[in-house]
Amino acid sequence: MLCITMKRGEYFTVGGDTVILFDQLSGERAHLTIHAPRSVSIVRGEVLERNGGQRPDCLSASPPRKSQKSD
Repeated sequence: MLCITMKRGEYFTVGGDTVILFDQLSGERAHLTIHAPRSVSIVRGEVLERNGGQRPDCLSASPPRKSQKSD
C-alpha cells in the first residue's frame, strides 16, 4: 500500500488519465478533487458497503472509529 502525504494544491496521477488533487483541509476532513474518465467508477466506501459491497482486502477489517466530541 502506498501512503502519500500532500500539501494543498499537490496532486498525483493513477494510470496516466486519473488525477487526484488535494484541494483543502477543513477540520478533520480532506477535500479531494478527482479528474477521471467517465468509464472509471468512483464510489465512496460507505456507499459501497451500504449497498452490499465488500470492504477491499487491502484495508483493515473494520472501519476507523469516528472521534466523539466532548462537551
